[in-house]
Amino acid sequence: MIKILQFLNDFRRDESGNASIELLIAVPIMLWALLSTMVYFDAYHDEAISTRAGLTIADMLSRETQNITPAYLTNLQRLLQGLTETDNDPGLRVTVFECFKVDPDDPDEDCRYDRIWSRNRGLAPNHNNTRLRALSDRLPVMAHNDKAILVETQTDYNAEYTVSISPFIVPDLTGVTFNSFTVISPRFETSVCWERGPGDILCDADDI
Repeated sequence: MIKILQFLNDFRRDESGNASIELLIAVPIMLWALLSTMVYFDAYHDEAISTRAGLTIADMLSRETQNITPAYLTNLQRLLQGLTETDNDPGLRVTVFECFKVDPDDPDEDCRYDRIWSRNRGLAPNHNNTRLRALSDRLPVMAHNDKAILVETQTDYNAEYTVSISPFIVPDLTGVTFNSFTVISPRFETSVCWERGPGDILCDADDI
C-alpha cells in the first residue's frame, strides 16, 4: 500500500509532458484567432470596396448629360459586379428626386421629397413617394426645386471560413449583406432623365 501511495504521490508531482498538453490546448485557440483575423480583415476590405463601388456608380450618374436607359442601368449593374468582384448579381437601385416647398422663401420649411423616377436591378421595389419620404431623415437638406440622385447598392459576402464559436462573442459572417446609400447632385444638368423608350422621357416628378 505504501508503494502505491508513493507512486501516486510521485505521479501527482511529476510535471514532465506539461508542455505538450499546453501546446495541445493553445494551438486550436491560436488557429481560431488567426482565421478570425483573416476573415474579419477580408470582410472589412470587401465592405470598403462595396462602398467605394457605390460612390463610383453615383459619380458616373452625376456626370451624365444623356438620358439613362434600361440597357445603361443593366450595364451599371455589371460594372458594380466587376468592381466588387462578387459571384452573385449585386443589387442596384437608382432614384432621382426633387425637393418641393410650399413657401420657397421660408428657410425653416422642410422639403417634401418627390420622386421623379426610380429603377432597379436586383434591388426591388422601386421607390415611390411614400417609400422615398420614409427616408427623409437620411436625405440631405435641399433648396426648393433642387434635384438629386439616390444610388443604393447591395452586395453579398460569404466568409471563407466559419470562425464563430458563439454569435454573442464572434458573429458568423456567412451570408452578410453590405449596403451603400449615396445621395449626389447632378453636376452638368439640372436633372438626370429616364428614357423608357424612343421619345418617352421621364424628367418631371410624379405622384406615384
